Amino acid sequence: MELILVTFQPGVSAPLHHHPVAGLNYIIEGTAESAYGHDVPKLYRAGDTLQDLPNVPHTVFRNPDKSKVLRFLIFTNLHADQAYTTAP
Repeated sequence: MELILVTFQPGVSAPLHHHPVAGLNYIIEGTAESAYGHDVPKLYRAGDTLQDLPNVPHTVFRNPDKSKVLRFLIFTNLHADQAYTTAP
């Protein structure tokens, strides 16, 4: 089991990617916008959780706020030397 702390500066977006395993995200502060495949993006705020889907294109993940940092924790189960995020 891994616990990963991630920080996105204001306005930062992740490129298209996927996750080889599921992960539970907990938003510590700020706002996240996330979508998989053709889903409509949803907003998540401090105290919210969302689940990363394994092997499904993560088409949107960003900090939509232009002035506040986004910090979140990811709880996941990775194999040794396995990356949590993989480019297409």
